Amino acid sequence: MTDKTPKPPQKLSPKLQKLRDNLDRVLADYDLSQQEFNSLIEDMKRRRRRIEGAGDSVLDDITEE
Repeated sequence: MTDKTPKPPQKLSPKLQKLRDNLDRVLADYDLSQQEFNSLIEDMKRRRRRIEGAGDSVLDDITEE
């Protein structure tokens, strides 16, 4: 049997909490649709993967079309 009780949110480090607060403030200033928000998050994930994998391949320097 699986325990489906929600886990309490983890305590964020002060640095991460400051980043989250700033991001919440910036996003509140823009009127984004859910689709625009999801697109922004996907773009951030792609950028992170590209940065974390930088230097692994000669093809990393080619920008996505």
